[in-house]
Amino acid sequence: MYFNQKIKDNLLVSILFLILLIIGLKSFQDYGISLDENFHRESGQLYYGYLKEVLFQSSSNNYSVTEMRQLTQGSVLFKMPAIFDVFNEFLIDFFSVKDSQTVFYLRHFVNFAIFLVGCFYFFLIIIKVTNKKFYGLLGLSFLFFYPRIFGESFYNNKDLIFLSVSIILLYYSLQFLDKLTLKNSILFGLISALAFDIRIMALLIIFSTYSILFLKILDNKNYFKNNYRYILIALIFNITFIFIFWPYLWFDPINNLIDFFKIIKGATPGILNHYMGEYIYSKSTPWHYDFVWILITIPFSVTIFFLIGISKVFLDLIKMVLKIENKDHKFLKSNNELYNYFFFLIFSTVLFAQIKFGVSYDAWRHLYFLYPIIIIFFLQGLSYVTSILSNKKFLKILYLVVFCELFYLITWSVRHHPHQYVFFNPLYKKFTLYKFELDYWGLSNRSALEFILKDSKKENIKVAAVSWTSLENSLLIMNKNQRKRIEIIYDVKRADYVIDNYRKKKVRSPYKKIINNEFEKIHDLIIDKQIINSIFKKKN
Repeated sequence: MYFNQKIKDNLLVSILFLILLIIGLKSFQDYGISLDENFHRESGQLYYGYLKEVLFQSSSNNYSVTEMRQLTQGSVLFKMPAIFDVFNEFLIDFFSVKDSQTVFYLRHFVNFAIFLVGCFYFFLIIIKVTNKKFYGLLGLSFLFFYPRIFGESFYNNKDLIFLSVSIILLYYSLQFLDKLTLKNSILFGLISALAFDIRIMALLIIFSTYSILFLKILDNKNYFKNNYRYILIALIFNITFIFIFWPYLWFDPINNLIDFFKIIKGATPGILNHYMGEYIYSKSTPWHYDFVWILITIPFSVTIFFLIGISKVFLDLIKMVLKIENKDHKFLKSNNELYNYFFFLIFSTVLFAQIKFGVSYDAWRHLYFLYPIIIIFFLQGLSYVTSILSNKKFLKILYLVVFCELFYLITWSVRHHPHQYVFFNPLYKKFTLYKFELDYWGLSNRSALEFILKDSKKENIKVAAVSWTSLENSLLIMNKNQRKRIEIIYDVKRADYVIDNYRKKKVRSPYKKIINNEFEKIHDLIIDKQIINSIFKKKN
């Protein structure tokens, strides 16, 4: 009977992930290109070409060590970790992909595939923490169908890749904390290095893991003596593979790592943010910037039960600290306490570091990797509330509300596909309407260019942008015939059409007078009652 139930459960999970894969296969060709995406592609090309030359002496067109030093020193952007981009270039080379549209379709599918792997590990984490498959499916659904993350799972090759890999790191951190073995130590060391080389915020997850490990050592005097070799193995693998996975460190490992930490914050661009109706620079954002963005964009039921869940864990933590002088005191009495304190430590240290040292822009995408932890506390809060409720009717209403909100997320994504990046919680619609950044990455430009191609009969259409965006990038994901007809120009007066995705580089646009006098608006792309892109056509 047990085995039959296990087979049914595994079959259900397999069918669910097959459905999620089919959704991805149906969607990955629908998105535009983000402002950063082509740069990341170029970074991958640079390092892949160098690696290929070193390993195989494959082409004289690739760079020598000296040339690579000069190139990386010349641009701070090429100092960024590029392991995902190098992997993509390997696939592009392996499949002999030449056309730019196919290149970015491949990148988008790989991005989604990695996200799907992260979703599977998230399901495993929830099962491990709650021991309930129902919560595993519920938490997975709130992660996968959250519109902003679903959309960005295709084209956000930094934040969503980090979210996916950080989920995998969370899983192997829990395995490492549960039982120190050779296998768990190696896997934790490898994945933590990979996560660190995607985004250095992974350092806080690694720190939290070793902090919980320290509490286990305090609880058991023999713990370190019996397990120090596994801790040492994890550290060795972590440090070694940080250098192996990070191309910039290949040329001068120690000095380049020091150099990166010196320049990273100063090198962050000063980007103009539309926030609460005002325009502020990214280096001057208020402390509440990320809190507000999280509040107005995540599901309301997730917010409520998250607050309940994290509050309960915080109170349990205070009770534990108050009993610290007791002779029989232990920091971690059970695995549940270990898991709860681990997630709480990550969440609190990340928010502290972001407020104290971080630079915020483009909504809260840099903290997307916290969303799985938010969902875990949401499930903890939901579990706690349902455990103290005796009224079954109220319990059914509670679950109905949660499922209605999940259904709303799915239908919103379908209705506004492929523009999920402008999702806001409907309860705050009046507060958010035209007061926050919308299409900050220029994803809507593809839709705008496709509209122009249908509107014009010209074989050569001159198109300009009056916002801070890259039409050249958007053109790369269109087919050859479409690319031939579009000519991107920078002189607005010579343009046949002008595109505005409302991302400002300056508060006052220098093109306003020209647009009013020489062009007429012919189309607005409206998503959920907000204009995210406008097209202007030259007057006859």
